[in-house]
Amino acid sequence: MPDKKLLILLGATFLLVSCVSYEADPIHLEKEPLAWADASENALKAFPQLTFADAQTLGLAFNPELNRARLQLAKSRDVEKQSGWWEDPSVSFDLKRVLNTGSQPWAYTPGIGLTVPVTGLPGLAEEIAAHYAEADYWTLVQAEFDFCSELAELWIDYAVIEKKRKLTADYLEKVAEEKSRLEKLFAVGEISAGEMQKESDRYNSAILEKRGLDSAAVELRSRIVQKLGLAPRIALELNLAAELPTEIPEHVVSPNPEELAELPKIRAALAAYSASETSLKTEIRRQYPELSLGTSYEIDGNDAFEDSLTLGIGFNLPLWNRNRVGIAEAKGERALARLDTMTLWQEQFHTLRRLEREQKIAETHCREQVARTEIFRERAKKIYAEIEIGEALPTVLSEAAQQHFSAELANCDALGDYLKTRIQLLALKINEQRTVNSE
Repeated sequence: MPDKKLLILLGATFLLVSCVSYEADPIHLEKEPLAWADASENALKAFPQLTFADAQTLGLAFNPELNRARLQLAKSRDVEKQSGWWEDPSVSFDLKRVLNTGSQPWAYTPGIGLTVPVTGLPGLAEEIAAHYAEADYWTLVQAEFDFCSELAELWIDYAVIEKKRKLTADYLEKVAEEKSRLEKLFAVGEISAGEMQKESDRYNSAILEKRGLDSAAVELRSRIVQKLGLAPRIALELNLAAELPTEIPEHVVSPNPEELAELPKIRAALAAYSASETSLKTEIRRQYPELSLGTSYEIDGNDAFEDSLTLGIGFNLPLWNRNRVGIAEAKGERALARLDTMTLWQEQFHTLRRLEREQKIAETHCREQVARTEIFRERAKKIYAEIEIGEALPTVLSEAAQQHFSAELANCDALGDYLKTRIQLLALKINEQRTVNSE
């Protein structure tokens, strides 16, 4: 009897341990913003001046889209780990009363049944889960590369704005000095009212330009903070180290088809297609029967009878074209997965050719704009020298300075467009995506 109690206790313990318990994880919306802001401020303390590499490090840790992709991968890997198990055995217990018999009319029949997956469905389920886990892994890798590329483009936009703000501040200082000097000349009648009005218009236009640039800088700082996944109020505390290169970098060499095939997004699509093929194999296997094994042991309480052991085997006959609907759906899903993969592959070539043309145009425009800016700079120097010797009017210098200022602003925009096109091309080269922060 003690042995039976021990067996019952062990069986109950095994059942309790094998069951998964529920743990609540409530969301407290009133506390989340405070925790978010504290975490953002603590992370920012380590970076008194935020470089692109620092921002990339913060973003890879805080960006919500990346964290969601990591959770998706963790889920897929957990599903892979828990896939491929056999069906749980079935346990039965029958109680029978035998009529017209001796003093003990009761008979007990405990039984156990087991399904043997001779079709290999558990192995296929594990294989499907592994393919989806692989697809989620490459999706995460692609998301990290996309994040770095998008952050790099925002960083260049901010560097362009900061450069233009500095140029505008310097120009405003010079215009203010020139305006004060021309007002004195206007007071003694050496320049006309029309020329004085043009100078005032230049000064007002520069003030409006500065105001627009200040607003753009605030917006970009907010977008960068949002991209990093930090709290909004951090935007006021950021000290971004963003500068444009002094030299025009060389153009990016286009990737070849082999490099395009190594893109994480392509590998993720191929893994998803492999999962669809395995799903089709699974649905085809489902039309075949599994083997069922069962045993029961009858314990007769009457001494006039003997105990008996029963063994059973069974399976379903697929007489009516079993699982045709599942097979049809799996075939359709495989066809769609194949089309999605090939479409994504073809899109990379369209993107590549478009970026090649854009890079060529942007580089040409950028170099032409640099030459144009140099021409206006030299012209302003020449006019200043002529004014010194009395061969040119001061108003001519103001007009030349404005042309040079406008050329400088256009030069910043052209360089920014060229750099962003290079980043988009680098995003198609798997071996160079990790070095985008140095571009």
